[in-house]
Amino acid sequence: MPSITKISTTSECLTPRAGLAPFVNFLKKSHVSDELSLIYQDLRKSKKGIKLKEAFLQILLFLADGTEQSLESFDRLNQDESWIKIHGCKEYLNTASLKRLLYKADKIDVETIRPYFHRIFQSVLKNESPNEVVLFLDSCVYNNDGAKCRAGVKPTYKNFQGYHPINLIWNGFYVDTYFQSGHCSTNHGDIVKTMLKNASKSIRETLGPEVTIIVRMDGGFYDQKIFKLCDELGVNFVCAGKVYKDHTFDVHSFSGIYENKNSMWKYEAFQECRKSWDENMKYRALKLVVVEENGEPLLGLNGRIILSNYDNCSDEKLIEYDHSRGKDELTHREVKDFTSERMPCLDFHANQLWYYMGILAFNLFQVFKRKIACLFKTSYPTTFRRKFFDIAGKIIPESRSFTLKIHKFKMKELQFNKIWERSLIPWII
Repeated sequence: MPSITKISTTSECLTPRAGLAPFVNFLKKSHVSDELSLIYQDLRKSKKGIKLKEAFLQILLFLADGTEQSLESFDRLNQDESWIKIHGCKEYLNTASLKRLLYKADKIDVETIRPYFHRIFQSVLKNESPNEVVLFLDSCVYNNDGAKCRAGVKPTYKNFQGYHPINLIWNGFYVDTYFQSGHCSTNHGDIVKTMLKNASKSIRETLGPEVTIIVRMDGGFYDQKIFKLCDELGVNFVCAGKVYKDHTFDVHSFSGIYENKNSMWKYEAFQECRKSWDENMKYRALKLVVVEENGEPLLGLNGRIILSNYDNCSDEKLIEYDHSRGKDELTHREVKDFTSERMPCLDFHANQLWYYMGILAFNLFQVFKRKIACLFKTSYPTTFRRKFFDIAGKIIPESRSFTLKIHKFKMKELQFNKIWERSLIPWII
């Protein structure tokens, strides 16, 4: 078989990212950039320059592609004929225009995007219609150690400089998120309470008032104010509890046993009510201890406590809810795989806006991956990008449009023609 012995150039328009074309269809048909241009219309002070809807389309496409991370990459991409034809915008977003857009944002402008996360969440809820909605309340740390003069970069609890967003997650989607400085705690102000109020309202508007809502959280949210709010909202919580000095347990008398693939636990049910709480705030609780095969507790492990107001649930199911928090935490890893942890700007609100754009792009990426492409649904963003976005294509000009050609093997393997058809059906947000 002959081998390649020479290289040459071609004037034909070839693209290494042909898989982005259906994603562009998805963005345009769902009118995301049009909505963003209305939400952030105050950021455009003059009619000169690029239109906001074209700017936001290119930002979302840039984040979904993930090939580049630096803002300076926009100038390089504008020299790429295939990139220009893929996004199909009349005007191209350059680095200077992007920085001006980001630095115009203030606190009020930035926060106006958060309700749009709920709308994407509701669109997926309508599509799936689950019997119960299990939310996950957590925070994560964005490592910006060594960043020069980044506003809001402060020491975090993980002993490096960065940011500390609070997140409300459902099934791999960000229902809501709040970007804050690294030194802020997980339960900062009324942020969590507002998140839960808005989320429960969105869920019940979509699925009806009788739907079961469960929120899981770790010990960082062990707060009677949050528990009381959950009671008022009719939301069931499952929270990792705290061990206090007045907790005394005899492990050998524990009667309950819970097993999973890797370990065995003994547990005992009791009722928890701290002295600082209201008298009516009495919750069911479980004390768990990991045991060996012979039933003896493992040395050096004090076990854990689970606290909940969910009474219509078995002890085993309650433990299951608590233990499955680890799966939800993988969503943080997915987002950090999707976009960089390091924020690009010196201004805090500019970084906040860029962070929210990244979360928005991630949610849209998840919708596209699961509902439009229907491929590699559980894979990380890098895997999906390499297997679907990064396929070779040839863009051929016609009278008033372009035709994208890919190899027949990829067309058949990925069923690219069917994905293309689904991408043309509007996803209502």
